Amino acid sequence: MLRSLRVRLLALFSIVVTFAILIYIIYQGRDTLLTYDWQIDWCAVALAFGVLIATFAIVAFTWVAEMRAVGSTLPMSVHLDYYVASHLFRRLPGTIWYIAGRSYLYRQQGESARLVAVVSSLELVLLTVGAALVTVMLWVAGFQPVPGGYLWVLIATVGIGALLIQPRSSRWLLKRIGKVDAPQLRYSQLICWLFSYVVAWIGSGLIFYLLAYAFTGLGSEHLPYTIGAWALVGALSTLVFFLPSNFGFTEIGLTLLMTAVMPMSVAVVLALTVRVTLTAFDLLAVGLWFGGEAIWRRVNPDANLPFPPVNKD
Repeated sequence: MLRSLRVRLLALFSIVVTFAILIYIIYQGRDTLLTYDWQIDWCAVALAFGVLIATFAIVAFTWVAEMRAVGSTLPMSVHLDYYVASHLFRRLPGTIWYIAGRSYLYRQQGESARLVAVVSSLELVLLTVGAALVTVMLWVAGFQPVPGGYLWVLIATVGIGALLIQPRSSRWLLKRIGKVDAPQLRYSQLICWLFSYVVAWIGSGLIFYLLAYAFTGLGSEHLPYTIGAWALVGALSTLVFFLPSNFGFTEIGLTLLMTAVMPMSVAVVLALTVRVTLTAFDLLAVGLWFGGEAIWRRVNPDANLPFPPVNKD
């Protein structure tokens, strides 16, 4: 009960802060938003939300697999609750907050906060490598979202990331920084997680395209380019991860890249609208998760959790 209260309080706090930021974004961009000629395809918006739910499920269950791989025996529902509760902190200025939120929740369950921080860092590296791989693959296929010189930056990102996540390196980080004697990760696990994040980046790029289509009528011939632009900005955003705030980096990057397929003024509106829409989507998704969980507990009062605990045998 106490665990559930902590999770809900953290989720409520993140929802309130995220909602305040959403209002601030709308207020700051009110002139641009009010002067735009809105013709919205609501079916595309609804489809984008459906893809977001599927993508969210992929990354959430990948997180569960990562925590179990390093020895955590908490029930799946606990991992999912903590992932969802801390997810909105990704929307706050200064991305480090979502790791702090996760660490706090896991520490209440007796898990090492250092371990959670190291696994979150591994997740970040895998996400970055996945984004770079998506961009490089689209580059090879002929859809080039950036000038040729940046290709080497992406290839270097993949190479450095591969060195950081290989089993010996990850085990060293877990022992020296995480201060735990976690089992050594296998290449098969790392490749599976990386593949999951590649799929997730393609999915989130598809969300970006669907919203671009819904708000600006962007043609389907620009779908690969749009996915590549989204993945590229995602990979580059890691460069400002440790700054006090990377707020606005994604919007600026998307605006600059999307000017290749639309006027600058429309690209500005798109970047701002996508930020607002994705924040609203996240609020709705988190609300649906905890609302659904509350209904589950009410309908099944004798069931503590919607998922059984981990079998240690």
